[in-house]
Parts: sequence; structure tokens; C-alpha cells
Amino acid sequence: HISRAKFEEICHDLLERASKPIEAALKMANVTLDELDAVEMIGGAMRVPKVQEAVRDALGGKLELGMHLNSDESMALGAAFHGANVSTSFKVRHVGLADVNPFPIAVDLTDLSVGKEEKKSGGGLFGKKKDDDKKKKGGDDEWAKHATIFKLGSKLGVKKTIAFSYDKDVHVEVNYEESDNLPIGTGLSIEQYDVSGIAEFAKEMADKELGTPKVSLQFELDGSGITKLIKAEAVVEETVIVEEEVEVEDDDEEEKKDDTEDKAEEKKDDDAEKEPETETKDDDKKEEKKDEKKKKTKTVQKEKKKKHVRALSVSSYHVGTIRPYSPEIMAESKAKLDALAQKDKERMMLEEAKNKYEGYIYFIRNKLVDDEEDINKISTEEQREALRKSAEEAEDWMFDEGFSADLKTYEAKYEELSAPAEKVFFRAAELSARPKAIKALTSKLDKVGDLMKKWETTMTHITEEERQEVLDKVEEARKWVEEKVAEQEKADQTADPVFTSEEVPGQTKKIESIVGRLMKKPKPKPEKKNETDAEKNETTSEGESTESEDLDAKDTESTEADDKKEEAEEKKDGDEL
Repeated sequence: HISRAKFEEICHDLLERASKPIEAALKMANVTLDELDAVEMIGGAMRVPKVQEAVRDALGGKLELGMHLNSDESMALGAAFHGANVSTSFKVRHVGLADVNPFPIAVDLTDLSVGKEEKKSGGGLFGKKKDDDKKKKGGDDEWAKHATIFKLGSKLGVKKTIAFSYDKDVHVEVNYEESDNLPIGTGLSIEQYDVSGIAEFAKEMADKELGTPKVSLQFELDGSGITKLIKAEAVVEETVIVEEEVEVEDDDEEEKKDDTEDKAEEKKDDDAEKEPETETKDDDKKEEKKDEKKKKTKTVQKEKKKKHVRALSVSSYHVGTIRPYSPEIMAESKAKLDALAQKDKERMMLEEAKNKYEGYIYFIRNKLVDDEEDINKISTEEQREALRKSAEEAEDWMFDEGFSADLKTYEAKYEELSAPAEKVFFRAAELSARPKAIKALTSKLDKVGDLMKKWETTMTHITEEERQEVLDKVEEARKWVEEKVAEQEKADQTADPVFTSEEVPGQTKKIESIVGRLMKKPKPKPEKKNETDAEKNETTSEGESTESEDLDAKDTESTEADDKKEEAEEKKDGDEL
């Protein structure tokens, strides 16, 4: 057990760190403590009183710490809501949660020839070249651009475009800017690009006496916080003069009308006092005619902007420690996993070999005791003592040299231990196995003899020679058994047996083959009655003929039933063999 005071003393350096994230969050959000309305505590550490005290001190004691949420479930629930927001598999109501970029990201542009020389070094210290190195190579005369495209705290899932005028291919570096938030030792280089096609496009435009291309590079900070160059193009605007047809008023016709109207007006002035009403009408007609002026089509020249757009070629690579999971790295990782899996397999095989080896030591000892009577019959005292000694030596070796032995060594030692023991135990097992096999063989041979005797009446189409062939094979098998039994009785019981129980059943294979062939032999077809018998049957009376037909049908049915029964019995006897 440990006291709270001792616990707080041990963790004092960790408790001091509780206030730093608060200060960093306020600074990032550009908010002061006076602007906060409430504070809610989440996370497992909120239960520690000293942590609560440290947080309260960091807040200046102005705000009460809220502990209304389940500190563990709230973390998982927030992650679930964020996953629902960014998911593309299903659509849910958006929950007010925005993820931000924790580190500022910048873009450095240089001439492609310079970038190729620098990329081998990985960008210098922390993945970026020092300013001193650039000064040595050309000072301020070298073309270079630097821009922070995604600032600290910017939202994820946005795109930004930078534009500049240049007539050569460029090298683009996407880097983290040095920041206090960036973990110490983190490489600054994220990804580098070679953007080509600008020089070729600029040359084409120069041949047309046009200006320098304007290059646009679009970057995306996706929902996972990964920055990539997603679009690169060059644009040149050209001012061209085009001819267009427009509708204008007919000026010649208008001049003629004006002269006629002037003369008419002079005449009307003389008669103005006499005819005032007529003058009013003439003015109205004049206005109507003006509205009905004729129009004509005229060709004019206008200036218009024409854009020449060229998509640029982009090749990306990585030089820092931050790299994507490429096919090469995937193959390397799989090779490592396969190697680890092989080591695990070899370890398990070694453990199994050890268990098998140790188990066989106890098997020898138990067998010599449990089957002592049978083993004494087929082994000498020297053989049994050798087995006991080998078991003891194996046990001593296992807990000494065998502790660090490999798999092959254990397999060799197992063979050395089991080979003499298996011979003794096999002879003991054969003491009971051989008589059982001989008994089963004798019973089978007796059944074959009975079957041949039965076939004399039931299967008359089997000749005497064929049945005798089977009986001869039966006698050969009986003779083989008698000879082997006699040899085994004369042989040394402590040596290898003359024959084994596995050899006995094989003596009936030839017999079974012959019997199976004879059972498939077809019976001869019955002979047909001749025409003389048929004519004699026609002279019989109608009643006698009908009665004879019925009897013949019954006899035929009876004969067929007997034949089927006999065939079934014969098949059953053959299966038993």
C-alpha cells in the first residue's frame, strides 16, 4: 500500500505538467481566462484530487471545475461522433465537432535543378536545408519562395492554392515549420515534388511572343491531417482581337429624313397661327417615326482574353522519416512478419519436441512396470536394464545440456531413446496380437471351405477345377500359418519375431480375389423348347392348355425367386470373406 502523500510526492513532476496544455490551448484559440464561461473535466485523471487542484490553480481559481460527464464514456462518444462526421459510408446529422491542424505546414519552392541536388540530403537538419547552405550555393540570387499554407489551428479538410509566375520547372517541398508544439526530433520534411512541364510550356509561349506562365499549385489538408499536392497547372493569358457583328442605326436614312422634316417645319411655321391643331398632330407623328428607325448589322473589332492552360507533370518522393506505406515497405513488413511467424513456429515445435522427449522417458518407466510379465517373456535382464539406464541418462541430459538444445538435436535424441525401447514393446504387444490374428485367419479359411462345399449344389455353373483352385489356396494359407508358428516357437523370444500380426491377414488376398471373380461368373441361360413340343401342346384341349400355362407360370416364378434367394446368400457369403 502507498499513502496519498507519498503518491503525490512521486508524481509531483507529472502534476506540474497539468497546467501546460491549458496554457497552450488558450494561446492557440487566442482566448483569455476572463472570456471562459465554464470548464468541464474529462479523462481518467480527473478523479485524482491533486490533478483537480493543479487545474484549478492553472485557471486562477476563477472557474468551478465541472464534472458532469462520464470521464471514460465521453472520450469514446466523442470519437464516435467525429467518426460519424467524417464517414463516407453513411450520412448522419452533423455533430458540432471540428478537428484542427496541430502543426503549421509550409511550402518551399526552388528551381528544379537546385532541388535535385538537395533532395539527396533529405533537406538538412530535421529534414530541411539550413539558410546558410543556400547562401553558399548562390545567395539571394537564387529563385526561391516560401509560404505557410496551413497555419497552426487551421481546420482540416480544406484546400489552398498558391500562384506565381515562373518559366522553369520547380521543386516543391512540403514541410512542417519549426514549432514548440512539434515533438522534439521530429523530421520536418513531409513530402517533396518535382513539377515539370513549365519550361517547355514557357518556351512555346515565348515563341508566340506571350508572357511568362502563371503557375498554380493546389494543396489539400485532408481529414486525416495529411497534406498533398493535388493539382498543378500553368496558365498564360493572351489578348486577341476578334470581329463581331453588332446592330447599329442607319445614319444615311436618318439624314434624308431630317432634311425633309426641316422643310416641312418651315412651311408649317407660316401656317402655325392658322392651323394650331394640325401642328400638334404633326409632332406626334414625328415622334412615332423616330421610334421606328431602321437598324443594320455592322462588323466591329473587340479585345478578348484567351487562356492557354497546361496541366503539369508531378512526381513525388520522400526523403525524411515520414513515409507512406509503399508496396516496397509493405513487402518488407510482410517479410518481417513471416520471419517472426517462422520463429514462433520453430519455438512451438521445439517445445513439442521437449514435451515428447520428456513424456517418452516416463513412458519407458511406466511400461516396464505395468507390462512387466509380458516384457519379461520377450526380453533379457540386460535389455530391461539398458532401457532403465537410457531413461535416466535422457532425463539428466534434458535438464542439463538439453536446456539450450535446438530442434534437430531433440529429434535425434528422441530417435536414440525410442529405437531400442520400441523393439521391446513391439515384441510384448505381438504376444497377444499374433494369436488373435491367427484365430481370425483360421475362421476365415473355414468359411471359404464351407462356401465351396455349398457351391456344389447352389452354383453348379462353377466347375470342380475352379472350386479346387480356391481350396488349394486355402491349404497353402493353413500351411503358411503352421510353418510360421513352428518357427516362432523355435526362435529366440528376445529377438525380433519371425512374423508379425500384420502379415497374417494378407494371406487371404489371393483367395478373396479368386472367390470374387467366380461370384461374378454368369449363369448359363435356359434352353428353349423345340417346335415339336409346341405342336403337341396345340392338340391339347383348351382347359388343359390354360391349366398348363398357369402351372408353368407358377413354376417360373418359383424358380426365379429361388435363384434370387441363392444369389443373395452367395453375395452375403462372399462379403463375409
